[in-house]
Amino acid sequence: MRRLLSLLLLIPSFALGQNVASIVLGNQSLPAASRPSSAVEVLYVVDNSVLTTYNIDPQTFQATAVGTTTMPSAKYVSIQTSPDGRFLYYLTNPTFSSGHLKLYVFDTDATGVPGSTPVQATNANQLYGLAINPAGTFFYSVAIGPVSPQYTTNFAIVRNVIDPVTGSLSQPVTEATYTLDSDPSGNDCGLQILGFNPAGTTLYDGIFCGAPHASGSETFNQRSVDLQTGALGPDQQVYGFSYYAASGYANVQFENNLLFAFNAFYNQGPNANTVQIYQTQPLSTTPLVSCTTSMLTVCGDFFSRTYAHPSGKYVFLQDTNYLTDILQVDLITQQLTQVNTIPGNVENLSPDGSVIYSDNPDNAEIRIAGFNATNGEVKLGGSVLLPHVIDDYWTAAERY
Repeated sequence: MRRLLSLLLLIPSFALGQNVASIVLGNQSLPAASRPSSAVEVLYVVDNSVLTTYNIDPQTFQATAVGTTTMPSAKYVSIQTSPDGRFLYYLTNPTFSSGHLKLYVFDTDATGVPGSTPVQATNANQLYGLAINPAGTFFYSVAIGPVSPQYTTNFAIVRNVIDPVTGSLSQPVTEATYTLDSDPSGNDCGLQILGFNPAGTTLYDGIFCGAPHASGSETFNQRSVDLQTGALGPDQQVYGFSYYAASGYANVQFENNLLFAFNAFYNQGPNANTVQIYQTQPLSTTPLVSCTTSMLTVCGDFFSRTYAHPSGKYVFLQDTNYLTDILQVDLITQQLTQVNTIPGNVENLSPDGSVIYSDNPDNAEIRIAGFNATNGEVKLGGSVLLPHVIDDYWTAAERY
């Protein structure tokens, strides 16, 4: 379990920890249908426990620092915001995988700057992953239990109610339980929450298992969500991937009722990668699109950084020479078509997909660009320097 836990703790969106009985996490936001048409694009950068909040100009895509906040001290941090960006959840870890994590809830102003004092602080020693439903009414997290003598570990998906005024978390309820293998010399598994469909009626999760000789498996499931109570239905598998001797991996993302599977293969010769897109509402096991090198060269030889646009209409594939190819999705013709290229490797997208954040191989900085989902156009903007590349943490958000 330790080696898989270490791997998953490196993923900012899911790297967290908390006790099942005391877990109290959450946020509040507007339902998607009632959100304002515009948002403040926010970039958070944490350096030595000082969080700098940047706002991104929607026309020039230049970043302006609008405030700094001294946050609780920690070696490693992770940030999650509510869907409307009003509440910021700040997870701290004093030493990597120390098991002494804490979670802090902050309110933010109209520019996204968090207050100087958290509205809630709680121990988060067993928290393992989290997700907030699109309406911002419930907070779901994965709690991890101890390893048993039989080398299995208990996992639980815990639901918390989000206070709409303060963003604080309460009323924890265990919605689902799992018993997964955790043999350090055999199968070693973990659980993640991967998000929701746009309506908030489906939660997606993934079970990731490593095994001897670098083999393993990835299983992706969905659960129904009761919009009134937040209760979860049973698991239903939607996709699976297995590999042997470090022969590949699957990066699976759920966007706009579509499943994007970016499958990499290392033992099937050159140009063996694939991009597959499936319908999830209702669920289908037949791909709507299957892109290989015969359709587009980049589909067969992309690198590790791959992203699906929140609209489901584009994919971003890391190509050679620090370039990212932007491909448009056509579900009618079942084709992907390259429409643009952006310098650097895409590292993140804004929640609405209107801003692209990429790296600069020559400098320790985040490059910023605007993206028009109507026509696939890219507008290069400014950049933000990272003072300390290894220790700095950053993430994108929106404040409505």
